[in-house]
Amino acid sequence: MLVAGVIASSLFLGAKSVDEIYEYFKPFFQSLLLIQSDYYDKDKVNDEKLLEEAIKGLLKGLDDPFAWYFSAREAEENRIDTEAEYGGLGIVVEYDQDHEAVRVVSPMVGTPAQRAGLKSGDLIISIDSVPVAEMGYWEAVKRLRGQPGTSVTIQVLREGFEEPLEFTLIREKIELKTVKYDFLDSPEGRVGYIRITNFSVPTADELRDALNRLFQMGIKGIVLDLRDNPGGLLDTAIEVASFFVDEGVIVKVRDSHGFVDVYKSYGNDFPNVPMVLVVNGGSASASEIVTGALMDNHIATVVGSKTYGKAAVQRVYPLSNGGELWLPIAHYFTPSGKDIHLQGIEPEITVEATDVHETFTSELTLSEVEVQWETDPFLKKALEVLEEKIRALERKD
Repeated sequence: MLVAGVIASSLFLGAKSVDEIYEYFKPFFQSLLLIQSDYYDKDKVNDEKLLEEAIKGLLKGLDDPFAWYFSAREAEENRIDTEAEYGGLGIVVEYDQDHEAVRVVSPMVGTPAQRAGLKSGDLIISIDSVPVAEMGYWEAVKRLRGQPGTSVTIQVLREGFEEPLEFTLIREKIELKTVKYDFLDSPEGRVGYIRITNFSVPTADELRDALNRLFQMGIKGIVLDLRDNPGGLLDTAIEVASFFVDEGVIVKVRDSHGFVDVYKSYGNDFPNVPMVLVVNGGSASASEIVTGALMDNHIATVVGSKTYGKAAVQRVYPLSNGGELWLPIAHYFTPSGKDIHLQGIEPEITVEATDVHETFTSELTLSEVEVQWETDPFLKKALEVLEEKIRALERKD
């Protein structure tokens, strides 16, 4: 049925005929039938794995690094990234292979995990009396999450304790903050710092709140940090750029049929102040849309190292098995028409230093953070450039 649906869609779009598609992919179906009938270990065949590997192989044949398949489990993780919230305990975890347990990397600030006293290094060995060794990592993560208001009991091994510790926690809605902010009283006046970790559904509202707070403090300039931001939603990137670009083009998008959509700024009510934008090789996709918009519209000076170079606009197609197909359907171009796909954006001022940018996992639920201006060479350079921009503006006035 799924194949028929895909074929029907192809016909609608004017692609190959049903007979042509079937004839071309006939060897695939022949191979599948031979596996089911003649393979020695056919009783041990995992049909779901066969299906998922077949889809991955299909996409691999495109030779496109941005055509992706995600399993149902991975699709759920993507949903959390996009919505920036989930029901759970508020812990960052990893799998400890030696102990067959879930290791706590860190509890997030203000969450049930932190209030209960969970600590970095704790090993979760059972969840509701079921050993983690029996269920595996992903099932354990699934069981730790759940509807806010429901309870979960975990057993924890902690260094210094001979017996496991037991905790019963009530799940809550965990909101991951995608916008972090701070300020610094520099010799040229107070300056604001904003870091955006990814472009999800609540990012624009979080940014508006952060800007309101910073302007209430009387800031004279802004450092916008997009380092290691992998991207996110196109609409959110346009909203974010609009907070800084009063009017003009934010991005141009050309689809697979050659049609070009031009997205312009929505406008904003914030004052115009000197800006510096910090990027690195981990700044990709939506981050590069914002970078291109602020650079081409002469809003911010870009400092750091060359960005990743992902100008593919992906559409997410839900599949019947719960998985998702992420397919590039368009490319975007900067306002000046520059194609940065697989090229990246070169900063105006390059920082020749090891990137020491560090995100503390305990801060995932926080908006207000403390920035280490003196120990981060990227931010030191950004502040130097921003102070000079502030001085130049005052000389002009």
